[in-house]
Amino acid sequence: MLNFGGAVPQRHHRPLLTSHPTPLARFSPLSLGLALCLLGAASCQKPSSASENSSEPVAAEDQEQPAILVRVRPVTAGRITKELSATANVESLDVVDVMPERSEPVTELFVEEGDVVMAGDELAKLRDVQAQLAVAEANVRVKEAFITMQQAQRELERDQKLVEEQGPTGVLADRDLESRRQTFAVAETAHESSLVALEEAKVGLDQCTLTAPISGTISFRDISLGDMVAVGTRVFQITDLAAPKVILYRPQRELDSLRVGQELTVTAEAMPGKVISGVIERIAPIVDQETGMVKVTCALMPEPGQMIPTGILVRLQLVLEVHENAILVPKRALLFEGEETYCFVAKDNIATRMVIHPEFENDDFVEIPAEDGLKPEDQVVVVGGDKLADGDLIEVAAE
Repeated sequence: MLNFGGAVPQRHHRPLLTSHPTPLARFSPLSLGLALCLLGAASCQKPSSASENSSEPVAAEDQEQPAILVRVRPVTAGRITKELSATANVESLDVVDVMPERSEPVTELFVEEGDVVMAGDELAKLRDVQAQLAVAEANVRVKEAFITMQQAQRELERDQKLVEEQGPTGVLADRDLESRRQTFAVAETAHESSLVALEEAKVGLDQCTLTAPISGTISFRDISLGDMVAVGTRVFQITDLAAPKVILYRPQRELDSLRVGQELTVTAEAMPGKVISGVIERIAPIVDQETGMVKVTCALMPEPGQMIPTGILVRLQLVLEVHENAILVPKRALLFEGEETYCFVAKDNIATRMVIHPEFENDDFVEIPAEDGLKPEDQVVVVGGDKLADGDLIEVAAE
């Protein structure tokens, strides 16, 4: 502005308003967005790193496997047998039917079923009146024949004396003497015949008394007082229970395993708690061509006073072979995988898997060969073995 001749006027200046930029205003929108992304990524990586660091001790804990609780039993040494099981009925090879030889009514009975008798004991008596009369008549005939024989003998002796005294020119001729001899011979024969008739009559009388032909037990009584018995009809049956037998029929493939004298044991549901011993008594020398079976006769040996009824069904355990001092493993320790049999041996709290080869066995144990490596007193796992692997840490449960 031009100032002509006057004072120069004073100018008043308005201060200018200035502003200072904020820190965010210094960045462009693009750089600001990039920074936010980086911050977000960093925040995501930190928890991941923390989780990785915290997972390391968990993995270390998983590597520590706890001991498996098991039960063990010792391997033992003892006697074991190879046995054959069979069932059969008890029999008696000495069974006799008593049959009368005369047809007479029964007048007396002396025994009942179940009675034990000895050979010759009286069982029953039949009517014997006629038999006694026959014996009495036979005695009379014997006496008559004896008298006749004595008379003929005296006459013969008298004639022989006369001939000796008078010589060949005597009254009696040789033919008369020979006739006396024949008469005596006939009388002597008649006497002998009467004696035979007497014995026959006595036999008839004895037949009126029924006696036991063998020692045993009366198993059947088929008559009662007053019954008319018939010749050839059974009236009693006697069974010898002192020597019970069992008859087996076994396949011919078992012949090599069967021998006379082999031991066996017998049990029966009819005799709970009793075990009876026996042996093979006979083995048939032939095999049935139709069935291929061989007959085996076993003799049972009950204790004194013990009676085994015939006909009962029994179970036999036949001892085919015996192994003494065999290595025995409890059956509960056996495990199977395919065709392989194995068990676990517990030692120093470690389970060791061992393959075994069972041989003989019974209800509780199996025999293994010494080559399998187990020895008596080794401890084998009987409970918990199905959870084990070779080398597992184990803890033996207290009994």
